[in-house]
Amino acid sequence: QNAPVSLANGGPNVAFLSNARDGIPRDGRRSNSTETNSTLVQAGLKGDFDYMDRAWNYDVSVSWSATSNEQEYTVHNRRNTELAANGLGGPGCTPNGVENFDFAGAEVFPGAGGFGVPSAWDFFDAGYTQTFFPGFVLNTRETLSLALTSNNQGQGGCEFYNPFLSAQTGGNVGNSPELLDWMTERVLRADKRNKLMVFDALVGGEFMDMAGGTAAVAFGVQYRERNTTSRAPAVSFPGLPNSILSYDGAGVPDQFHYVSNNFECSACIFNFDNTRDTSAAFVELSLPFIENVETQIAVRYEDYGGNIGSEVSPKIAMSWRPIESLIVRGSFSQSFRAPNIDIIEQGLEAGSVNFKDPISNQRVRAGLIPATVQNGETEQSFTLGGPAPNVGNEYADTFSAGFIWTPSGRLEGLSVQADAWRFEVSDRVLPQPPISAVAPEIAAFNAVVGDPNNYILNDSISSDSPVLDVACNPNDLESQFGRDSAERLNCVVNPDLYSVGSSGFGISRSARSESADLITLTLSAINAGEIEADGVDVKLGYDWENDWGRWRASMDYTHVNQYKLIGVPGLEEGLLDTGKFDAAGTTGDGLLVRSLPDNKGNLTLTWQRDRHGVTITNRHIGSYQDLAYNNVVQNANPLVRSLASTKIDSYDTWDMQYRYSHDWGNAKLGTTNFTVGVLDMFDEEVPHRETTGGSLRYDANVFDPRGRRLYARALWSF
Repeated sequence: QNAPVSLANGGPNVAFLSNARDGIPRDGRRSNSTETNSTLVQAGLKGDFDYMDRAWNYDVSVSWSATSNEQEYTVHNRRNTELAANGLGGPGCTPNGVENFDFAGAEVFPGAGGFGVPSAWDFFDAGYTQTFFPGFVLNTRETLSLALTSNNQGQGGCEFYNPFLSAQTGGNVGNSPELLDWMTERVLRADKRNKLMVFDALVGGEFMDMAGGTAAVAFGVQYRERNTTSRAPAVSFPGLPNSILSYDGAGVPDQFHYVSNNFECSACIFNFDNTRDTSAAFVELSLPFIENVETQIAVRYEDYGGNIGSEVSPKIAMSWRPIESLIVRGSFSQSFRAPNIDIIEQGLEAGSVNFKDPISNQRVRAGLIPATVQNGETEQSFTLGGPAPNVGNEYADTFSAGFIWTPSGRLEGLSVQADAWRFEVSDRVLPQPPISAVAPEIAAFNAVVGDPNNYILNDSISSDSPVLDVACNPNDLESQFGRDSAERLNCVVNPDLYSVGSSGFGISRSARSESADLITLTLSAINAGEIEADGVDVKLGYDWENDWGRWRASMDYTHVNQYKLIGVPGLEEGLLDTGKFDAAGTTGDGLLVRSLPDNKGNLTLTWQRDRHGVTITNRHIGSYQDLAYNNVVQNANPLVRSLASTKIDSYDTWDMQYRYSHDWGNAKLGTTNFTVGVLDMFDEEVPHRETTGGSLRYDANVFDPRGRRLYARALWSF
């Protein structure tokens, strides 16, 4: 009698799906918190010595650093929340039913030979217990079994969870604080730690005379050990490790699977402890072949072991000083980057993606148009990653050319520096494009779409259809009603004939959905495609002195001319299907490339006098294009569409810092530099951005929303 779904209590009087909520009414404060810590310890030994009557030096060092990130969230305990939704919630409740009742296999009027009358669960079970992706189901079978076999709902210490928020109006159907506390937990949503130990040994010096000066050499070795760990809360792992997946013919559970007991997510945090060792050796030569020309030649060897193996990276650079105040320089280098160890061992964490899905278009499913990207409809899907033990290295060729001008005379104190750069990257380590992830399903669809015997009525797919999976002939319907008729459109290929994936792996769509809604895609990391990027860096500075002290005004500016993605599988229609392949000056697609404003710069004014110093800095980020705009306009509600814009506005902040250097008057005590400052002094509001999902209304890849921040530090040198 106190069930919130009951008509007598203001409910809809039918079964329904609802999201659990807590903290009602909300006070506007966030209960989630993030704590980050970093530690760095360094020690070294350096010195000079003579070798063959020439000056040499050595530098040996070791460093150890550690970082940690802990995100504390309030999450819903899945089992407790599901029980509370069915009147079996609360710390004092003991359901008096059983957990292993095969409700989907039970018959209303069992008959001889198993020919009884089926129950409603024969039609609804697939949807209500569907595994969306590994570890995440709509409902566990155990709590549904308890709900169907218990008779103490809402009594004897058992409470109903009321999603209609009647706690605000009182009555006997409100949510008690004890119930909400029982349904929720405070957990470390993320608990990640990274450790890095680096040992370096370097020896270098002069070794011969050349036409342009003295040649020098440096060679050394390096050893790195990196350790990454992640600890999942118990609500996520082990979670509910032996949940029922299916029953045998006798109604006895015969298959079990893991289900996350965190109602928020599954596969959003892993348990792992990965270590990688890397050894390297290098040699670098400085060879002044002719006067005023210096050449640098370097080679580096690195060995990662395992499937990554070893690589050799060369570099050559030249500089020419035609006059005393001007240096012209250029360089070329080849390099590689090993894939992240956590991607190799665990894979990408759960996320989401938007793309054009051909199967979501009913005209495609009806066989009226081909299953191509051009005919796809924009879909949002959750994503799941997996280990990628065979993913390889990324390779890059880097070019640069520029000059440094430091004039004398009336322009003394001025410095002008400009460099044009270009890099060409191949074998990028990328998440698999979603359109390529659904390729097996599209291939299976294309294999059956031509047979008219494979079609059923679309409106007979849903579980609440009076008759399920009614066969139809597309050719007959087209002849009778016309190709563009609603009757012909309602005749679609049976989804059971092209479904790919199981238990949430591969491709997961809503069970018995008339719109073929995507839920989850499994995307692995792959080596694919190329990137061509180029741009220019400019630095200007001017130093002067007067009675007030020493001054410096400077500017640094970066312009990204292009950042093109070439030959990436699944990107035939461009980033977010906009036809645009150049990510410079755009928000990217959030998967293959993140937001990349094409103009950034800083203006800095510094003053120093005796022990005192002040620095004022303006940080500028130029405006850039929002590639998600069309998706927002097509799929958002009218309010969001009215607020959406094709452009992310430019952003400027101001920082100020004061420094004081104190000499303790004792050589053993050294000096201490005290610094205080303020970041984002005027507390500027970050540019607004509308999206179709999530609660953020700004570009978190570019802007820091924390506003004005104060800081202080002291550096003691002795």
